[in-house]
Parts: sequence; C-alpha cells; structure tokens
Amino acid sequence: MQFTEHNNTIKITVPVSSTAISAVDIQQQLVAHGFERCLVLQDQLTNLLVEYQQIQQKIKENLVAENAKELSYRIAEKRDAELTFDISEDKMTATAIITAAWGGAPVSANDLVKSAQANGIVFGFSKEQIIKLVSYAAKAEPGSKMKLLIARGRLMKPGVNSRFEPLLAEMESRRNRPVVTTDEKADLRDFGAIPAIKAGEAIMRRHPPTAGVVGMLVNGDMIPATPGLHIEWQLGEGVELAPDNPDLLLAARDGLPRIIEAGATVDEVFTVKNVDLATGHIIFRGSVVVTGNVDEGMKVIAGGNVFVKGMVEGQLIEAGGDITISGSVIGHQLAQADQQSEYSTELKALGDIQCNLAQYSRINCGGNLYVSKQLMHCAVEAAIVYAGPEDNPNGKLVGGFFYLDKGIYCGNLGAPSSSAVLVKLNRQLDPIVEKQEVLRASVAAERAEMEELRQQLEKLKKIEGNAQMEMRRYELVANFDERKELAISLINDIKILEAQRQEKLAELLIVVRQQLFSAVEVHFGKEQVKSRREYGPSKIILVDGKPCIEPL
Repeated sequence: MQFTEHNNTIKITVPVSSTAISAVDIQQQLVAHGFERCLVLQDQLTNLLVEYQQIQQKIKENLVAENAKELSYRIAEKRDAELTFDISEDKMTATAIITAAWGGAPVSANDLVKSAQANGIVFGFSKEQIIKLVSYAAKAEPGSKMKLLIARGRLMKPGVNSRFEPLLAEMESRRNRPVVTTDEKADLRDFGAIPAIKAGEAIMRRHPPTAGVVGMLVNGDMIPATPGLHIEWQLGEGVELAPDNPDLLLAARDGLPRIIEAGATVDEVFTVKNVDLATGHIIFRGSVVVTGNVDEGMKVIAGGNVFVKGMVEGQLIEAGGDITISGSVIGHQLAQADQQSEYSTELKALGDIQCNLAQYSRINCGGNLYVSKQLMHCAVEAAIVYAGPEDNPNGKLVGGFFYLDKGIYCGNLGAPSSSAVLVKLNRQLDPIVEKQEVLRASVAAERAEMEELRQQLEKLKKIEGNAQMEMRRYELVANFDERKELAISLINDIKILEAQRQEKLAELLIVVRQQLFSAVEVHFGKEQVKSRREYGPSKIILVDGKPCIEPL
C-alpha cells in the first residue's frame, strides 16, 4: 500500500493480491503514514474495496495473475479549517465559528481578524478571546466546531444631567456614624453637632451636564450619545444664587441646611428642651431641635429635619427631611406585633431615620433606616436597613415586619427564641407589578375587541358585496389594525416594566454578618425563602430566580 499527496489530495495505490484488505487496514495505514487527521473519502474507500474484491475473485478463478493489477483511488483530503461569523441582531456582539481542519491549515489569529474585517466586523475585538479560540480549534478533533464571542460593541452611555454637590459635609446624611473621642472610644448617642449655616455661606454647587459617551457597534456604526439635561435650580426658602455665579447657591439666612430635589433650603429652627404636656405638640414648617426627650403621647411635626438628643416615647415624629434621634425609641409592648398592629409610637420621614435603639414602633422613611444597636418588634418601611455602623453593620434585628426597597445589613437577624421576622423586599417591585397587571387587563380587553371585530369581518365575507358593505369592511379593518397597534404598544410597555422589575430584583440583598436565626421569612416578589435553623454569617440573594441562603 502506497500513499502519495498532491494538491491536498491523498492518493492510495494498492496491488491486488489474494490477501484481503478492509477499511480498518487502510485507516491504520493512513495513520502510519501521518495522514490520521485527513478527511477519509468514504465513497472512494467503498469503491476501492468493492473493486479490490472483484479482482480478487478473478485471481481465485485464475483469470487474473496475482499483483498484476494496481488500484489507485483518491482516499483522503486535507481540508483547511473553515471560519464563519455570526453577528447579533443588534450588532453589539460578533461570534466566530471555526470548523477544525482535516489535516489542513488551521486558522491563525491574524487570519481570523482579517476575515472578520472582510465580513464587516471592525470594532471591539477581544485579543484574549481570539487567541483562545484559535488555540482550541488547532487542537480540536477534525471537523468539530468551536464557537466563541470575539468582538463586543460599546454601549452608548448617556450624558449625566446637571449634578448638585452639597458643599457642607453636615448636609449629607451622617449615616449613623457616632463621634469618636480622642481615646478612640465612641459614644453611640453622640452624632456630633447639629448642622447649621450662616447667611452668605456657600451651600451647594451645580455641575454642568456631561455629553455622554458615543456607542459603537461591531460593524463600526456609531450610536450617538444622548447628552445630559441642564437642570434648573429648585430654590427652597432661605437660599439665593451667588450674584457672580449662577451655579453656586448661598444661604440667605442662618438656619439648618437641607437638601431638596435640584437644590437646597435653609430651614428656620425651633428649639425646645422637652416635648411634653407643658409645650404641647410641636408643629413647625422649618426644622425642630429637641435637646431633651419627647414624652409619651406627644407629636413633633416638622417641614424640615427633626433632631432629638434624648429619648422618644411620643406618639408621632414626622419630618419633611431626616429624623435623627440620639437616644432610643420606646413604644408600648404588644402581645402580637405584625404589620397590621397599632403602635403607640410612629416615626415618619421623607429622608433617612437614625436612632440608637427602637422597639415596638412603626418606622416609615423614604430613605434608609440606621439603627446603632438594636431594633425589636417594629414595623419598618425603608429603602435599606443598617443595624450598626454602615461600614460594619453588627447590630441586631429581633422580630418585626420589614417592607423594603433593597435589603438589610446587620449582625444578627432574628433571635434564639425564634421571634418571627417577615421581610418583604417588594417596595419597589409592587408598583411595577401593579402597572403590569393594569396593562395586561388592557391587552386582554383589546384582544377581546379584536376578536369581536374579526368575527364581524367573517360575517361580512358571507354577504354579497356592495359599496356600503365595502365601506363597513374598511372601517372594521381600520379599527382592527388600530387596536392591534395599541395592543402591541401595551405589550412592549409590559416588557419594559418587566426589564425594570428584573433589574430591581438583581439589586436585592440581605447580609447577616454574625448569625441568622430560624423563623426569618424573606420575600423577593412572589418568591420566598424561610430559615428553618440557625446559620452563621450569611447572605440571602436570588440565584437563578430563586431566593437562597448562602454563606457570607
């Protein structure tokens, strides 16, 4: 058996003898001669074996002398690796597919890039991915396909709207960071001086909008960036623009500075030692400072921030800004506390709420809740709950109900006594789901109308046509198309809301740095998980759409 190679074709020459040969024999010889990665031409191999057997028969019948005839066939081919590309519909990604060579030339990284460019892929190449793909393909089984993403477009980054920077550190939420004394000891009741400002001081700066970053598709087409918007000042009371700088905001009076949307305000300050029967309820449009306590049954309602240096047992503390309580919030003990319970003490703030300790209270804030030590059997609505300092949440959350935007960071969640804790991370999700349900009801109504119109059109087809019938048919078709277009628009709105819902779900997280106890139930939308034993440091997150308790 002899093999010769010409123009990537492997030719076999076999003298016909009385010795039988098989396909296995020929393939073994191909391997022995170094052609094991070549593509065997099965039809040629079959023809060779058939003709060999036919001549062999003639040899046995003494019609042909042994080795008198030689058979030559194209038995195998060398084929170079094949390369194709797949560009995604949005032209943001490009994938290369290599069919491994049959003994021929592999695809080099340089060849791949040149071929990609010839196929319209000119931007976003990943050198690492390309080298990985050609390396794998060179070692792969002949004829096998290797696929890898080799280019990715650049997403357009819209410009940032005008940004408003507070110029006083005290204007930012102090985020439950107690003052540390010189001997490195912290007083958990002392959050520092109450922020104040004098007339003429700079309070906020407006930064101009940015142009954004142009996006780029893998084919080189640009996606123009959407520039940020110039946001006008929203001037609250007690502030004014600097006469020589329209992007600088000054205090127009002494008072307490407070951030508002696209601006700031300087609240007048009402200061009182204690809020009790002697003072009556405090209702003030500015900020309120209580240097002592708020007694049982009393109310403090402020348009700005509320600062309480002592303890709160009052009925209501309500603020248009933040609430900061250096002491504890003490409500009346309830035999069974849940989200429907009537609490003797309630805190309500549009901004953040900070306190040292709270028990048997209803707490509702638009921002975050910061508790230094412990929260016991409270009903809480907030964006995020931090139990302990924000940079080291080591506080305890015992019992209660939580209706939150994003999550919890704490030391202990629950208690050894199996105090039930119910956490619903749905405050951002529920409004989206409600909108989806309304839209789905509208889609169902449109589909019902479309079905009614379709039935009317079917009936018209059975009636002999005339001008009046044609006009009616035209009206029905136009009405059907209009409702179809509306239904498609509603379905697209549902899809957009679903993308927003999934984005919000991905942000949800509970971190427990020390111990997670049993009887803690957490809801992520409609999905839920409940701890049925004690865990060490843990996190509760969504994994493949299902809530899971995992080690931290």
